[in-house]
Amino acid sequence: MSRVRLILGLLAAGLFLLLLGPPRAFALSRGWRLGRGAAPWFQRLACAALGVEVRVHGRPAPGKRLIVANHVSWLDIPVLGSVEPMTFLAKKEVGAPALGGRLARLQGIIFVDRGRRRCIPSVNAEMARAMAAGEPVTLFAEATTGDGNRILRFRSSHFEAAKAAAAAGVAVIQPVFLDYSRLVGLPVGRRDRPLFAWYGDMTFMPHFRRFIAAGPTRCDVHYGPPIAVSAETGRKILARRTEAEVRALAGAARAGNCPILAGAGSS
Repeated sequence: MSRVRLILGLLAAGLFLLLLGPPRAFALSRGWRLGRGAAPWFQRLACAALGVEVRVHGRPAPGKRLIVANHVSWLDIPVLGSVEPMTFLAKKEVGAPALGGRLARLQGIIFVDRGRRRCIPSVNAEMARAMAAGEPVTLFAEATTGDGNRILRFRSSHFEAAKAAAAAGVAVIQPVFLDYSRLVGLPVGRRDRPLFAWYGDMTFMPHFRRFIAAGPTRCDVHYGPPIAVSAETGRKILARRTEAEVRALAGAARAGNCPILAGAGSS
């Protein structure tokens, strides 16, 4: 990957953040949606700087929506965030570092302390309020990153938020599969996936340096058909159904059965 492109891209993203970050942060602090369309542009600049091509398959669903995706890497947030405005559910540690916290809040983040289960109802209520206001909320239901070769079992706690949003009107769950499929134009195999997957006891900077040195990458974002939600459907049933749909998307993607649909975007 060109160091010049990386430096110029990150400088452009930094300038974008410097100019538009303060107005966006002020709007978020007031509960306004002003500037929400700026976040995808920032993430597209970041992806371009990192040499990540994003290809979208399928279509984002309209209306109140919980997006549920597999979780592979720190790259997942800029990749998904480049497609459309959305709010992410994230561990509270994401907001701890000064710069990381600012970036997370500009994107739109609901923090959860996974060590304090009694806080889950209030987090779910915040997620439901965001969805009711028309903001897609993204949940990484594995609750951790994996090695990129398999999908972990989905945890059901936060599917309650989709039920709460459904009680206030029509809401859906949209399954999404993230597939880091190409490296320097060649198909990615099992041995290559640790270049993207950030899991276990990996530390950020060594992983970041290996990723940058590896070369240009493609991530395919597969949107599945929305799953209808009713207040009566159990959250565990919703979790299992969504997990099955994400696994089906993964199977189709790796079998090469997911062409880009007409009108789908790419960055």
